[in-house]
This record gives sequence, structure tokens and C-alpha cells, in this order.
Amino acid sequence: MLVSWNGAQYNCNPRAIAEAILRDAEAADSFELNYAFVNPDNFPEVPAPIHKVELGSLEYYHLIATAQFIISNVRFAGIYFPYKKRGQTYIQTQHGGHGIKRVEFDADLPHNYLRTALEDTRRTDLMLSDSSYWTHVYRTAYRYYGEVSEQGLPRNDIFFADQSVTQGIRCRVLKYTMVPHDAKMLVYTPTFRAGGRRDVYGFDPDVVVAALHTRFSGEWYILVSSHPNMRSYYREIYDFSHPRMIDVGTYPELQELLVSADALITDYSSAEMDFSLTGRPVFQLIRDLSDYDRGTYISPKELPFPYAETDEELVHNIETFNAERYADELARFNREVIGLNETGHAAEAVVNWMMKKMK
Repeated sequence: MLVSWNGAQYNCNPRAIAEAILRDAEAADSFELNYAFVNPDNFPEVPAPIHKVELGSLEYYHLIATAQFIISNVRFAGIYFPYKKRGQTYIQTQHGGHGIKRVEFDADLPHNYLRTALEDTRRTDLMLSDSSYWTHVYRTAYRYYGEVSEQGLPRNDIFFADQSVTQGIRCRVLKYTMVPHDAKMLVYTPTFRAGGRRDVYGFDPDVVVAALHTRFSGEWYILVSSHPNMRSYYREIYDFSHPRMIDVGTYPELQELLVSADALITDYSSAEMDFSLTGRPVFQLIRDLSDYDRGTYISPKELPFPYAETDEELVHNIETFNAERYADELARFNREVIGLNETGHAAEAVVNWMMKKMK
């Protein structure tokens, strides 16, 4: 049984694991894959060998009660996973890797959530990590002391795929966005704030597009993504009538947008770490560092990504971007600060782990 974002999407690490199983002949013959959705009919892209089931239905509860493996990318203990039976294995993939914002017990989160989180941790048999830094966070903020597969995040294997694969993905993104094939794309993907705060988002698209053209040439388009926790209101923040601003908030897989993009702007989102695997420019735009509600493990100013608090600083960072210095600082950060270990075979490692566990 696999589920992403409590049945809201078909993406992230559970999707990558499911599709890795389908690519492995022995695994595909060994597993019966069930993927839970709130509205299964909304996901025609799910490959036919994967059985779609309605989250919360009688069929769902039968399948999750009889599943040998249960895989989720968010805390799942609760009404849809009321108990774990003897002989079941629970893989908690989470939905991000080494970010800078504080999480779980290190953040000021509601008591009810933390109580559920602790129950989820008690049930977990395996967590996935992309670095020694993030494994340490599991031990402290997640209160998890079990087995960790520190071979990367399955959803990030896409960044190591053959060029023919990534070019196909880029064509799919271009078709979805209707961006010209010879244009360049900037993804803007800020994270959410508590209470739906909205004053910290956005920038002047005209000056940013002009700066990107000045420094990198080409015609640029801004693809605005949204954190799943912002889906109900993000369209109220941005002016999508602007000809260079494109709404990709409901695009099913963020990693496909990232692997197709030429640059990224974000704030505290771990998407900046994912995107940096491409080696392409990441720019930070953070307007609320002094009163950010979650707090950070590492100051954004200490990251290898140019930091800005205003549109003017952002434009300056784009126009003066030094590719060689950026590459050196990023390599040092990955090596010395976080101990990055993205292998490009993370999904395969999970499938192998499951096969051994089953035998």
C-alpha cells in the first residue's frame, strides 16, 4: 500500500518506489501494488499494473490491513492507518531531504500533530535519507532511532537520469506550460508559512525576467509552484495574467519541473537542495528571516545560494552570478557541511531492501 500526501497526489518518493518496482521484473512479479487516493479517478496517469483504491473505503481498509509493506511520504498514523499488524513493514519516506527549516519536535508544532508523529515514528521500520546531516535530524527532531537508508531520495533519482529521459520530461513540461521550446524556465517554489501568511511571497516579474535575460540571455518564463499546504489560496497571491507568469501549482510532480528548469528562486524550501543537484543557479529571496515561524538549522546566509531580502538584491545577485564560485561553494557545502549522498539509485535500494525483507 502506497500513499502520497494522504491520498491527494501521485508523486514524490512513493511514486518513485512504485515505478522502480515495475521496472524490476522480479519485484514486479513479487508485489501487488495498491496506491490510495481520495479521488482515484483524478489520476489517469497511474500505470495500469498499479491498482488505485479510494482512501477510506472498505476496500482500502481491507488492503492496508493485509499489506506486507506500507509506504507514505507524510505522517500517516491515524484514521487511515489505525494500527500496524505483526508482520507488516512501514517505510516512512518523508517528502524532503536536507532542508534548513526546523521540523517536527524542533519546531513549534501543535501538540496533536506531534503526538501523531511520535506514534508514526514508533511504527516506522525504515526511513530514507540523502545525507549524514538529515540522518542526524531523524535521530533528534523525529525521535527515530531505527534503520535509515542513506542512499538518497527516490524522487531525486530523476536528476541522475539519462539525457534522453530528462529531455522527454522537459518536453512534457513545455507542453503543459505552453512555454516555447527555445525559451528558458525559472521555477519559483517558496514554502508555506503558519496561519496562511501571504505578505512574504512574490517579486516583480518584469525586473527579474530582465535580469535573467541580461545575465543568461534567452527569453525567460516564471513557473510558480506552490507547497501543498498553500493549494487553497496561492492563486490569490500571484498575478497569473502576466504573460511570463505561469501557474504550475497543480502540476503533479515538482521534481519534473525542477529537472526541466534553468534556474530556481525559493526561500526555506528543501527544493533548493534538490534543484542544486542539477548544478544550475539557485537564488534565495527571503523577506521574513527575523520572524520566520519555524526557525532554521542553518542560516540561509550560510548557504551556497545567493541571498536576498528585496527585489533589488535579487536582481543584483542574478546579474552578478558567478558560476565558477557557485560550483565551488556548492561542492564544499555538500561535502563538508551536510555529507551529501545522493546516489541516483535510491528507489532501487528501497526495492532491494523490500525484496530481502520479504524473503
